Amino acid sequence: MARRIPGLKALSCFEQTARHGSVSRAAEELYLTQSAVSRQLQGLETWLNCKLFMRKKQRLILTPEGEDYLQAIRPALDQLETATLKLLSGGSDGGVLTIAAPPTFGSRRLIPFLPDFRARHPDIVINFISRIGMPDFDREQIDIAVLFGNGDWNGLEAQRLEGEDMVPICSPGLIANMDHTPKPDDLRQFSLLHIATRPNGWRDWLKAANLEGIDGENGPKFEHFTMAMQAAIAGLGVALLPTFAIGDEMANGRIIAPFGPPRASPHHYFAACPQSRVRTPKIRAFMKWLADRGQN
Repeated sequence: MARRIPGLKALSCFEQTARHGSVSRAAEELYLTQSAVSRQLQGLETWLNCKLFMRKKQRLILTPEGEDYLQAIRPALDQLETATLKLLSGGSDGGVLTIAAPPTFGSRRLIPFLPDFRARHPDIVINFISRIGMPDFDREQIDIAVLFGNGDWNGLEAQRLEGEDMVPICSPGLIANMDHTPKPDDLRQFSLLHIATRPNGWRDWLKAANLEGIDGENGPKFEHFTMAMQAAIAGLGVALLPTFAIGDEMANGRIIAPFGPPRASPHHYFAACPQSRVRTPKIRAFMKWLADRGQN
């Protein structure tokens, strides 16, 4: 007896439209036209003889029947996708996982913990590459990228990792001739060193510290944290760096943080991957490992 099951294309259109609340966004995700997605949804509603969506303002939301149906079929769709991807990968949940991350965050906040992941998933080989900003996932064959921002990137599934506490640092020699204990307001005496990937870093920090009359826009600019660190060590000025990037240099006395406590950046680090690949076994394994680490 033939199974009474709608077509997979219709179910995919239904799931993606429910995810995005938009036919146009679903069409982008599925590489279809809006009219094609609309036809699939209309056909599915006719086949099921019930309304799956209703419009609220500019967004499509599920009807109670649509919500119940989505919750019922989603596990089956996940299992079907997982089985397919496993077969395509030669029957293994492993493979090569390519991760792109900013160099300092990757070397200090991810790589030291990778032995634990390898112990849990010995069949997954990790390739780690340095990237700042949004990569081309397809062209560079990147599975997961660590991005800094608000977590809202079109077409990507983003999992929050951690925030970033920023603190002004300098060489001990820079303040050696001061006749008082340094305080935040003394920053106006020095050149502020900027990082290209944090163009608003000083402005945000000065605002959080309630410091007015200090120009947080001008000053030497450096591409990477390590460059700004070396410039500060050389005595060129005061750099604003995340606390995770300065531990070793603080411990050996090459830099100090005399101008006040760290302050939280308004943005965070996220692990992101294309939504179309989020249920790939090796990506799911790494994302789950990251989530488990964050809870410990």
